[in-house]
Amino acid sequence: MPARSAADRLNTHLHEAGLLSGDRLPPERQLTVLLGVSRRALREALGEMELQGLVWRGVGQGTFLGPKPPQPARAETRARASTPLAIMEARLTLEPALASLAAIKATAADLEAVARAAGRGAETRDQNSWGRWDGAFHGAIARACHNPLLLGAFEAVEASRARTDWGRLRAAITTTPMRQASALEHQAIAAAITTRDPSAAQRAMRAHLHSVHLAILSAGTGFDHNPEPREQPADRQANTVEPAERATSRRTSPP
Repeated sequence: MPARSAADRLNTHLHEAGLLSGDRLPPERQLTVLLGVSRRALREALGEMELQGLVWRGVGQGTFLGPKPPQPARAETRARASTPLAIMEARLTLEPALASLAAIKATAADLEAVARAAGRGAETRDQNSWGRWDGAFHGAIARACHNPLLLGAFEAVEASRARTDWGRLRAAITTTPMRQASALEHQAIAAAITTRDPSAAQRAMRAHLHSVHLAILSAGTGFDHNPEPREQPADRQANTVEPAERATSRRTSPP
């Protein structure tokens, strides 16, 4: 049954049931019987509603009507203090590992959600739609790990993106060629997860995030306000020391 028909039936049921924002929806198994739709069609309808902020899903809690409640104040303070480049450091540390774990633990429904988000992202023609499906793709991978702690870490990074200059940054870097390249990278990640290849999934995710990182760097300054680290990288230290060694050699060598 088409997802739109399932969505119509779901909306009608929620309205007739008198559910209010914050109320928990019945379990999926029960909803499929009540609505007379397949599990797949129901999940597609719920996925669309989640993207629109009409429902949210809590790990081990169920699906709830309305937008997701805000995070605690301390987490929000940390999120506001983050910069896009700091966020990318966190993503490069976390998300390749998530992709690897998803390749091991993803259910058939998880694989379908990852593939669907990758496919819909490849079909988009505007920046806003791309942003929604990009988020849906990475979120589907995080949920496919079935680990509440890792999902919480992923959601904290996502919250940081929402509270920085990410919107301005997205407008600066999300060109049509970049969207096309990212869509191909998403499909490579999805393929590796679907074929249950953790190493390939990890490599593909890291390559994708490196592409995004490079795009941020090429967008110019103004996105990272953190001071330079006090300790220089090894290669920079080597370049600094070498001239001093040559100067010492010149002073101590006989004329």
